[in-house]
Amino acid sequence: MITNALSPMRVIEALEDLVSPTGLIGAMSSGQGSITNNTTAGREVYRGSKAALNMFMRSFATRQSETQRTFALLAPGWIRTALGGPDAPFTVEESVPLLVDVLLSRLGIPGLAYLDRSGQTVPW
Repeated sequence: MITNALSPMRVIEALEDLVSPTGLIGAMSSGQGSITNNTTAGREVYRGSKAALNMFMRSFATRQSETQRTFALLAPGWIRTALGGPDAPFTVEESVPLLVDVLLSRLGIPGLAYLDRSGQTVPW
C-alpha cells in the first residue's frame, strides 16, 4: 500500500507545483487495479493497492478541476520485471516507448484517464 498508493501520491503532491496548469501528471497503475475487471480474484493486496492509487488520483484530479491539466493512470500490462517474473510477455524496453506515446497522446486533454499500453480505456 505504501509503495503502490501512498508514495506515488506523496511524490505527485510534493512536485505538483512544478507542473504547469496545462501539463500532465501520470502514475503507474495496473489493470489489476480495475474493480470491474476483477473476475478471477487473487493478489488482493496488490489489486487493492492499485485500486487505492486509482481512487487517490481520481480525488487529486477532482481537486485540480480548475486547471487544464491532463492526468493519466497507466496499466502497462504484464511486464518482465522482478515482480512480473520471467514469463511476462513484455519487456521494459519495449513497454516504455508505448507508455510515453500514450502519455503524449493525452497531453492537452484535461481530466483523468485510466489507460492501457495501447491507449485504450481500462474500466474502473
